[in-house]
Amino acid sequence: MTQSIYDAAHQDDSITIFRALIADLRFDNLSDTQLCDLSGVAAESAEGLCQGLSYLGESLENGVQIPQESLAQVSAWLKASAHLIPALLALCEQANTRLLHIQNHMPNKAV
Repeated sequence: MTQSIYDAAHQDDSITIFRALIADLRFDNLSDTQLCDLSGVAAESAEGLCQGLSYLGESLENGVQIPQESLAQVSAWLKASAHLIPALLALCEQANTRLLHIQNHMPNKAV
């Protein structure tokens, strides 16, 4: 699997590769509570990043000037966000999928 990911580096962008690496993480050893926590934190983090990006976009639309000395930091933040949002969504999806798998394979409890 590792070789195919590296081969994909020549064909795909870094966001796609990063998401593929995250998607290959195993969640078999996590409890249902840990999976719920992971899913929630990942979803909230993605939402927070999106809100920050939206705020930046609105600020730029309203003519707020970014100081020249801050452009490199803003650029780094945007690039990191572009990588983290899909990765966080992949984490959320993986955790939820594993949690559903656990719930579907639990013996029925008598009420």
